[in-house]
Amino acid sequence: MVRPNVIFTQSDIVDVVVLGAGVIGSCAALSLRRAGQNTLLIEQYRLPHGRGSSGGLARIIRLANTGPPQLTPIMDDAYRQWMKLSDIVKEELISPAPFLVVSQREESIRKAAASVELGGKVPIWLTPAQANAKYSTRFTDDFRIFEDTMAGVIRADRCVAAVQRLYREAGGRVLDDWPVTEVRGGQPLLTLKGPRGDVQARALVLCAGPWTASLLEPLGVHLPLRPVRTKAMIWKNKTFPHACFVDLTDPNYFYVLPALDAAGRCKVGHHGGIVTSPGGAEPDLSHLTKDSIVYFNKFFPFEEAKPEEEELCWYTVTPDKECILDRCPRHSNIVYAAGFTGTGFKLAPTVGNILTGMVLGHDHGFDISPFAAQRFAHFKNPLPLNSKY
Repeated sequence: MVRPNVIFTQSDIVDVVVLGAGVIGSCAALSLRRAGQNTLLIEQYRLPHGRGSSGGLARIIRLANTGPPQLTPIMDDAYRQWMKLSDIVKEELISPAPFLVVSQREESIRKAAASVELGGKVPIWLTPAQANAKYSTRFTDDFRIFEDTMAGVIRADRCVAAVQRLYREAGGRVLDDWPVTEVRGGQPLLTLKGPRGDVQARALVLCAGPWTASLLEPLGVHLPLRPVRTKAMIWKNKTFPHACFVDLTDPNYFYVLPALDAAGRCKVGHHGGIVTSPGGAEPDLSHLTKDSIVYFNKFFPFEEAKPEEEELCWYTVTPDKECILDRCPRHSNIVYAAGFTGTGFKLAPTVGNILTGMVLGHDHGFDISPFAAQRFAHFKNPLPLNSKY
């Protein structure tokens, strides 16, 4: 990645610091810069890197979801924003691919189908026999199945690089390899402190993934966020078409999407992991591999009996598996986005615009009330460290 060509000195005072240069933070920084803000994007590691939640080649982007109704317009808008960015950078950021949704639970699949209808589209219902004929799967008659045709595979590495490039070209500044250990609230200026120096700004957008809770605690914000170490697997499958898949039978669902690195390779996984502090010893994630081998050998026509590669990642998990978009009660010039529970990449451009609106006091056009931190005010049972999620 090209190094920043705009120099930052510690005597500078910026309008807004965005802390965390994953996809959410990068999109927020670009949105703020486009809004005319003197913006500084800070990242603790040297860019590019894969140590957070935004690494890898591929993610699913879709309309179907099981969240609150207010999530659907955000997802719909984000798809459009990614397509606009794709046109701007003249690069394919989304590869269209139908999304096959299955479940043995009527409630979960009905809710997912309703979200597609809420977005103005029509879910295509299939019998198990029809799905098996089309996708070379082996689902039994107790499955309910539909397709979300407004879906695709988002090229994650390209997206992050494109957003950061556009941000730099717009005059945005970046400090990478710049860890922040403390945020000190204040008006009119707040301070970010770390081993490499201090930065002062009028406002802060905090998008630090699994490091978010520890930075917010001293500011009086106590969130039931839990960092979860997880992994996806790469598995040969030349029969399954260019499509995405999820099984909603279990809340910790199984998923499939094209790996995008070579034809006939799929990225697969079981949405789970181990609650682990960043920087600690790597946990044993072998149960995810074992569960995936059993499941996919039962329902999918993989050429090999087991996956050939693994890809580590982080989820930042909330108790209800929905994100938090809010501001610090004691410090109104600090807003934050956290807890996307492994599904936030697709939302990033729109979440970035929402965060910009929150910082500037502008109407961003979305109802984000279901994502307020207040819903966890009386939550008492966080997941303990080293437990399974």
